[in-house]
Formats: sequence, structure tokens, C-alpha cells
Amino acid sequence: MKLSAIYIKNFKGISEEIKILIDNVVVLIGKNNSCKSTILDAYEAYCTLGSGSRSLDDFHNRDESLSIEITGLFTEVNDDDIRQIGQEWFHEELDGFKKCSKFKIIWEDAENDGQKLSFSNQTNDWKTGGAGGWNSILSSRLPTPIRINPNDSHVALEAIVKDLIASNAVEKLKKDKSKAAGIISQIQLLAKEIEVDLLESIQDISSGIEENVDSMFKGVKVRFETGVGKFEPEKAIKEGSRFIFDTNGCSSPLSHQGSGVQRAFLWAAIKTLCGKGLLKKGRKAISNEKAKILLVDEPEINMHPSVVRSVRDAIYTLADIAGWQVICTTHSPLFIDLTRSHTTLIKVTNIQSNLKYFQTEKNTFTADEKENLKTLNRCCPTVNEFFFYDSSILVEGDTEFLAYNHILFNSGKEHEYSVINCRGKANIPTFIKILNQFGSKAIAIHDLDQKFIEGGRVNAMWTINKKIREAADLSDGNVITVAHLPDFEGHYLKEKPKKDKPYNIFCHLSSEDFNTNDKYLSLRNSLSDIEKGTHLGLYTHCNAIDAWEGVELK
Repeated sequence: MKLSAIYIKNFKGISEEIKILIDNVVVLIGKNNSCKSTILDAYEAYCTLGSGSRSLDDFHNRDESLSIEITGLFTEVNDDDIRQIGQEWFHEELDGFKKCSKFKIIWEDAENDGQKLSFSNQTNDWKTGGAGGWNSILSSRLPTPIRINPNDSHVALEAIVKDLIASNAVEKLKKDKSKAAGIISQIQLLAKEIEVDLLESIQDISSGIEENVDSMFKGVKVRFETGVGKFEPEKAIKEGSRFIFDTNGCSSPLSHQGSGVQRAFLWAAIKTLCGKGLLKKGRKAISNEKAKILLVDEPEINMHPSVVRSVRDAIYTLADIAGWQVICTTHSPLFIDLTRSHTTLIKVTNIQSNLKYFQTEKNTFTADEKENLKTLNRCCPTVNEFFFYDSSILVEGDTEFLAYNHILFNSGKEHEYSVINCRGKANIPTFIKILNQFGSKAIAIHDLDQKFIEGGRVNAMWTINKKIREAADLSDGNVITVAHLPDFEGHYLKEKPKKDKPYNIFCHLSSEDFNTNDKYLSLRNSLSDIEKGTHLGLYTHCNAIDAWEGVELK
């Protein structure tokens, strides 16, 4: 069985219970202080399986009367699992999941261990304890968390990598009968000889200390172990080694590198070593067979944009390796890739119970739409900014992108809307599909265009008009559609420019009289007219499109 969801209640800034879906890659987005990192903390707390007390600060509002509850829902429960946990804790269907089990940990105060509960199919309620072998089963099924924080120092980052390399080298020595292993053995014998030579001097001092301690605390014995007679290869590698960087003809250690290089160094090491079963949690080795989950806070911190893309690729590559998953928090649209399989995007708000989800496995993209999204991700990754806003304005191209960003700035609403350049009218329905699954609000603005082109053929863009409205019809009223009649320039400026349309609108927007001249009035008021419902291009049904055929505003 595998962990598919975690439920969190009364933990730090989270009060009402929220459900976090666990996928190969989970990207948590949201404003600052919206409890994204708290979700990572909660996962780590659940992995303790209730062992150990919690800090008072872990309780919501620091109130111990509000018990912390963290629940794991496991799916793909097979016959083997049922034999171990017991038939009572198996559910054919629960919370929308099939063949699953639920196990909860409750901390009722800050002094004691957490209480373990299992969800019964007999009482349809929680029972204390319950599943047989609770600890051993869950610990073997829970992916081991590897946490990386944005404030990790270069010492911590280097220690992680040195730990990886050292453990791998020592494992090789244990199995190796080579010359290196023989030399290690000789060093250990030499160390023993040195210890014997120093023993008399050391023993004299040690005895004196022991006598003084005994005079103050009767019966207390103390002895001094030199450690000279021991040679531990792993410790020698970690404590006696460091990484040196050669840049521009100058050699310097990791501590002298910029914070961006320090974090990039860690990602390079993880990418190199993650598939070799070398990562460790504390002092406990994580084998290749044990599932692992990387918990990352804001991986884009201190990174150059080109490096951010490499880190994003490393994260998705890591999640593709068997036994690996990733949960990360981010403020960067570069980390969102909707074309990757088994990816879940979760928008965390200050009202945590109102989480919004996007799962790539539930999309209905056509093959062409997927290819278009891949191209957009490569050429215009900031297009994913709409996930970070409450509302978006979807536009066809550069002309509308410039105009509506200018209008937002002048109206003081640039923090309320994200203007998304869909790079073509045909891509607008795709973005509406994404927003529909995410449950977000949007205004889809497009040119009506002419129905017929030369030769009497139907214009392909006319067909897209209806696809835009059909996609909006599935949004539960979250997507408003607006048409420019017949196009942007004709609707607002009564013009028909033949070329350089973006530059043409730029000249209009930057003109000295843009904010005063009546000829720009409808453009200046276009967003407020849409919001008030008075814009002439607003429509709610496909039949309005046919009714507008050939219309040009006078």
C-alpha cells in the first residue's frame, strides 16, 4: 500500500482539516504566510508515528485544547497488507479512494506522545490502536522525508553531500579486498601502536581527574578515551575533506561561493547520487528499496533564472526514479509543468479549507494541446503566473497583453489580475480547461474575426470562438467571455493596422493624451465595463457569436 493523501488539522497555522494529495510531484503555491511550509512540517510530524511530544508552538494558536490531528490515507491495499493490518481496517472505498486504509495520530498535549488510531469498516469510526503492527507497517510504507530548507547554511549543504560520498566509499571498503582496504587495516594497526605509546602520559592525567571527581561525587567513575587507537574511514572522509571550486583561475572552498552556487551545488549532488541509494536520514541509511520523498522549501531561492530551470528539471527527473516523490513550495511559475504526468498542483490560501487542486492525470488535453503547452513552457514559462492569482485575463497576443497590463497599472489592480498571453486565440480554450479544473476565475478576451475569408471559406478562427465559449460553459460561471468586434483595434481605436500591431498599441498607450482623450475612453474603461457587465462584447451563449457576424463598431 502507498500513501495517497495526508489530512492536517490544528497544526500550527492550519485549523480546519485540509487534505493534501500525494503524487509523484506535488507543487504547493500560495501567498507568503499561507502555511505552505507547514504542510511539509506536518508530513515530517506524521512520519514520527506519534513518537515524541510536540512543541506548544505546533498547536494551533498555541492552544493545547485544540488537539493536533494528522491522518494518512493509504491506497493500493493488497491481500498481503490486509493480512498484516487486519480485515477491519480495509475499505473498498473511502473519501473517493478505492482499496484503502486510514490511520491517524492525535497529540492531545505538548508533553506526551501522539495517540494512534485506525479507521474501522465495522463502526465507520476511529478506534484507538487498531491495525496490527501499526508502527512497523506504516514505517515501511511511508516515504522517508528528506528536508531541504531555504536557510540551510553552506555547512549543512556540504555536510549532506560529504555524508553521501563518505557512506558510499565506506560501503565499498567493507566489500573490497583491494589494496585500499589493506592500507586502511595497516593505518588502524599503527593507530593502536601510537595509543600504547601515549597511554602512560594520558593515564596519569586521567587518574588525577578521576580522583577529583570521586571526591566530589562518591561512586562516580570517569575515564578518558583518546580515540587515537581508532581509525574510522567514514569520519576521516567527512571531517578531513572539503569541496574546492576553481573559477576564473582562483581556487576557493564552498564557504566562499555565493549562496546561489552553494544551493546549485547541493542540487547537482542530489541529481548525481539520488539514484544510487546513498541518501541518509540522520544516521540511518536509506536503501534503494525504501521509498523517499524530498521536501523542498522554495528551491528557486538565490538561483539565477537559467539555474532555476535546471533545478526544476532535476526535481521532475528525481520524481521519475522509482521510489522517489517530491513535495515543494514555490513562488516561481518556472516550477510548474502541466505536461508532466503524475503532477499535482495545490493552491494554499489563508483560508486553508479552500484549497484548489490541479492534477495532470485528470486533464482532458488533446495531443495538440499538450504539444502547445510544452512549447509554451519552453518559450514562455511565466505563462503559468495565472496559478498565483485569484483572477486572470486571458488574451490572444502581445497587443492585448500590453493594453490590459497598462490598464491594470493605471487602475491600481495589477495585484488582482494576471494577464496571460496565450500566444494565439486557439490556445485560449486550453487555458480555460486548466482554470476549470483549478476552479479559478478568469476573463477570456478574444477577437471575433470575420466568419469567411477569401474564396468564401469559413475562417478557422471563427470556429475557435465557439470552442472558447464551450469551455467557459464548463466553468460553473467562473469564466467570463468577451469579444472584440471585430478585433481589438477596430473595437477600441476604429483602426485597421496592417503590421507592427504591438508597437502601434504601444504608441497609443504612451501618448501624452491617453488618459484624457475621449478617443481612448472605451479602451481606458474596458476592464471596469467588463466588471460592471456593461462591455459591448460580453456574451454568454454561442448563438451571440453568429448574431455578431459582420458587425463592426461605429
